Amino acid sequence: MPSFKSNLDLNQNQLLNAVLQNQLDLPLNPVAGQLYYNPGKQTAYLYNGEYWIPWGQSSGGQGREIKQYLLNIINPSIKSASVFVRLFEDQEVLRIDSHFSAEARVDFSIEARHHVNERGIPVTDDPIEATYEGTETTVFSNSQLRADNWLYFEVVQKDVGGLDPKEGDPGEIPAGEEPPAGGIDGELLGVLTITVTSVLL
Repeated sequence: MPSFKSNLDLNQNQLLNAVLQNQLDLPLNPVAGQLYYNPGKQTAYLYNGEYWIPWGQSSGGQGREIKQYLLNIINPSIKSASVFVRLFEDQEVLRIDSHFSAEARVDFSIEARHHVNERGIPVTDDPIEATYEGTETTVFSNSQLRADNWLYFEVVQKDVGGLDPKEGDPGEIPAGEEPPAGGIDGELLGVLTITVTSVLL
C-alpha cells in the first residue's frame, strides 16, 4: 500500500469514491482534523485537537465547552478493575462510548461520588455493556456531575468467560487444557475502553 510522506495537493479536483479509515478503536496519536469511521457505531469522528467528535452531527454542546474522559482498563476483572476520575467543574454527561477489544462483552457501572470511599449515585439505571462492536449510551438516570465529586468506574460482571466472583485460589489448570477465556483470576483478556463526553454547565 503506498504511503505519502507529504501533503497531497489535488489542485481543487474532487476526491472520488473515497472511504474513511474503518476501525473500532480510536486511532493512535491523532492530529487536529483527522477523521475515521467506526463501523460498529456507523458514525464518523473528527479529532478537533482535543476530542473525538461525531462528524456531521450535533454534539449537543450548544456552544458550551466539551469535556472528554478516555479510560483504558487492561484485562478487566471484578476484583481489580475500578478507576476514579476527579471532577473540577459542573458538567452534564452527553454520551458514554465503550468498546472491548475481544469479541465478548464486559459490563461496568459508573457512579458520581461525593467521597471516594462512599457509595454514590449511579449514572445509568443498569450497568453499561461494552462490546467488540462498540456501545454508545445516551440515556442516563443521573447525568449531572458536580465539581469536587468523583466519577467511579467499576467492572461488575461478564456474560461469558467468567468475570464471576471467585473465593480462594482458582486452582491449577489440568494438563492439556487451555485456561478459560476469562483467565484463572476472573479477568477477561483484552482492553476495555470507556469514553465519557460531557459539557460544562
